[in-house]
Amino acid sequence: MTTRRRTPTVRVLGVGVAVLALAAVAGCSSDPDDPAPVSTSASPSTSEPASPSASPSPSDSPSATADPSASPSPSASVPDGYSLDERTSGDWPTLGGRVGIGLESRVAGHTTYDRVVYQFARDGVPSYRVHYVDAPIEDPSGERKDVPGDAWLEVLVSTVDMPGESAPSADDPLPRTLEGTGIAAAPAIWGGFEGVGQQFIGLRGGQRPFTVSVLENPTRLVVDIAR
Repeated sequence: MTTRRRTPTVRVLGVGVAVLALAAVAGCSSDPDDPAPVSTSASPSTSEPASPSASPSPSDSPSATADPSASPSPSASVPDGYSLDERTSGDWPTLGGRVGIGLESRVAGHTTYDRVVYQFARDGVPSYRVHYVDAPIEDPSGERKDVPGDAWLEVLVSTVDMPGESAPSADDPLPRTLEGTGIAAAPAIWGGFEGVGQQFIGLRGGQRPFTVSVLENPTRLVVDIAR
């Protein structure tokens, strides 16, 4: 993990057939945290679907078949479990379990969705809110953050610790993992203002339906965004 410092906010015919088969298998494992999305929530406005991965590895990167210059267009139909509505955990806005400081965020492209994974240092179950906003405005300064994209999802997570003096900065996604996805930027959550960590996912091509889930061991918040 690269140490960076930044101010916290409050991944012959017979031979031809074999090659094609291997390529198909590789394309199916392009995720950061492989499991397919599965809903884990309660009411429609507070639902949470799900699944992601651990530290960056070859499987975190987008599929080898993705066009680096391409940007997915919005889905013609909304996949099951996905919505443009905000997603919150059942206990929001109550502070959730301690997740520690943020360690990194990762991005991976899939056939029908793009995945953003936020990984944290501790094992608490987080409370969260994810929703579309008109602009990426930082709390508590009220200033606009420089997050590329033309649509933004605000991601709020608690309870996030304030990094100590010697804490390494969290790692953002590798640029290559954004290629071929609809994700313009997904900076990592590092620390929290009054216990709440804030970040923004910048999207290319406007708003698209999404879903949210939590994974444990290690603690990860997963945002899947339909293509």
